Amino acid sequence: MHAGNPVLFRHSGFLGTSLFCHRTDLAVHPTFTIRIHDSLEGLSAEWPAGGPLSPAEARYHVFQTKTFLDVWRATFGRSRGARVCLVEVRDASGNPVIFIPLCIRASKGAKILGFIDEGAADYNAPILFPVPWEWSRPLAEQLWEAVVAALPRFDVLILDKMPGDVEGLTNPLHLISDGPNDVSCHGTDLRRPWTDIQKAQPQHKTLMRKIRNLERIAPCQYVIASGKAERDEIVHALLKQKQRRFVETHVPGFDAEPDKRAFFEEGTDIFAEAGMLHLSAIKVGDEIVSTLWGLVHGKRYYGILMSFEAGEWAKYSVGHIVNYRTLEWLHQNGFEYMDHGIGDEPWKLDHCEITVPLSKKTGTRTWRGGLYISRMRAIERLRGTRFWQKVRPLKWTALRAIRKRA
Repeated sequence: MHAGNPVLFRHSGFLGTSLFCHRTDLAVHPTFTIRIHDSLEGLSAEWPAGGPLSPAEARYHVFQTKTFLDVWRATFGRSRGARVCLVEVRDASGNPVIFIPLCIRASKGAKILGFIDEGAADYNAPILFPVPWEWSRPLAEQLWEAVVAALPRFDVLILDKMPGDVEGLTNPLHLISDGPNDVSCHGTDLRRPWTDIQKAQPQHKTLMRKIRNLERIAPCQYVIASGKAERDEIVHALLKQKQRRFVETHVPGFDAEPDKRAFFEEGTDIFAEAGMLHLSAIKVGDEIVSTLWGLVHGKRYYGILMSFEAGEWAKYSVGHIVNYRTLEWLHQNGFEYMDHGIGDEPWKLDHCEITVPLSKKTGTRTWRGGLYISRMRAIERLRGTRFWQKVRPLKWTALRAIRKRA
């Protein structure tokens, strides 16, 4: 810490409380109280639960809500032994300023501090509240130093997938980032006339013709799950179709990462009960040919996982059809934004007119952290070689064959 920015720390029924103030100019630099919770049960009422009951003044993505964190804790967090560190920062009057869902996990001999994520979140961001000052990099750095001082010990810092703002409020963690994230998020603005959105869809006329061809086979309908039986049916199809796609593209799937399967199997009903789930499918007759699993927050929709059948169904672009029908339904029902999530896949670049750049921050605090970062950079260099690109598909083919035989 800088000499002018003392941090006081004491235990207080949760992981800790920290008091931070910049003494040189209190009129410009506010005083903060920092609390670190090790469980969701101790969080304050201002932490959004998700759904319509969350506090209106909080600005956030669905990935930081209590509901999302609870599902994450029961799946990814449970199996990977992550230590939850939920940060609540308030001003001198006790008003909420910024809440940050972090965790510390062990990997290859190092303790890594990062967001609660493990690939489950598209945006790693804090929950923000309106404040009467402007965030600057120096103030954001001072705040972050105080947060780090209040946290348990760790070796490596990895903050990734950070947006520049959250619903119009400046993200102070983005201000202290040290570079761009590897990939961006993408989405569609729904506040335009439907005809304009429709025209912006690539090969729209071709897609309409494919829909008509599907209807010649059997009645084609867009279904939104409305009960548990319907949710179970669609999720079963989603997981089966997605696993097949993982195998086809030679990437790790639910067989290699069962936490992902558990997240959707256990989380679907929980999100539905919280009023956050939007689960849809395209049915041709009685057969589900494509699905889209998403979450909603206010007038924003997050598309999380899409799946589609192969074989004879592939020529009808059934994945594009479920995306198009969802886009149409969202526009008709007053949604303002369809978020297609993180990833620079060609279809997102073609179908989305909005790109959301993200940033990251990495660092080390111990020699173990230095070794971990050096090892990770060496692995990244290896993965960039032609040899690795050729061997990688064979690796997953061999592993799946071994699992199947076992």
